Amino acid sequence: MILVDKVDVGRAKRTRTGFFARKGQTTTEVFLTLTYVECTLATGRTNMMTSDFIPAEGDLVLRDDQADVNAIYDEARRRRERGNRLRLIDSGRATTLELERLCLAGVDVFTSDKAGRALADWIILAKSAEKGGGSVAHFQHGPFVSSPPAGGPSLEDLKEAARLGIRIYLSDKTEKRKAEDIIALAEAARDGGRRLGFYHHGPEERWLSELARRSAWIHVSPDLSAASAPSPLLLEVAAEAAARGAGLVVHVEQAASETALEDLREAGAYLLFRTPPSDYRSPLRPLEEKAARRLPDPTASYIYSEFMR
Repeated sequence: MILVDKVDVGRAKRTRTGFFARKGQTTTEVFLTLTYVECTLATGRTNMMTSDFIPAEGDLVLRDDQADVNAIYDEARRRRERGNRLRLIDSGRATTLELERLCLAGVDVFTSDKAGRALADWIILAKSAEKGGGSVAHFQHGPFVSSPPAGGPSLEDLKEAARLGIRIYLSDKTEKRKAEDIIALAEAARDGGRRLGFYHHGPEERWLSELARRSAWIHVSPDLSAASAPSPLLLEVAAEAAARGAGLVVHVEQAASETALEDLREAGAYLLFRTPPSDYRSPLRPLEEKAARRLPDPTASYIYSEFMR
């Protein structure tokens, strides 16, 4: 999966087969095999044509401000013909009518409360995605509001969206969430044939077992550096979620006990290692290889599995 940044012609330099471009806020270099780049000097924007997308195969992730909607539409159709997906991050720039057209072309739209969409917009997009073979996912960054649209959607709006088949994701990293609200969202998602995605930060809590019983994907990053075994509660959550077709996704972001990780894996948890690969002599190496062969469903995460949101 590749994230293509808009080409900055001022910083791009010609090579024998394409352009070299630098992502706007990182030092990562992306090699773009472009046929041409048409730059509109009056607006200072780069107009990327459909033939400019790279590479030809695989899934592609774009923001809606990185290319013209017509170019995104054509590229989505071309990738779909090859059995690939185009995933569009909704920043709020595109109109609902434009997103509806893209959903009919099979685009997977990833929106959030930051895009400012209302429930009426979600209803349109959900119906279009169902017809076109695309999907709609929503990440709730902020709190649930009591009087939308001011400030974002309400809990009832999100539950209705989940029942329509929109995948809902949220985190308690910056917003304190009520357990009963998250469980209610998981139930609504299950009613809509989807699974809630929840990123849990902080100590393990008993209600996570109830959430697992509602078929939710639960992401955690526990400190297992000194533990010879994971907590019984974490093992219970892993088993409950796995039994219902979802799972506990453990983000391993620091050194951890091999025994504890193996116990979680055997209980049904998915291990996503974010640490450097272990030495071939390390007892963790076989576990890392096992984890790499058993990955969670792509819908377990919002866009990228690499991040503990």
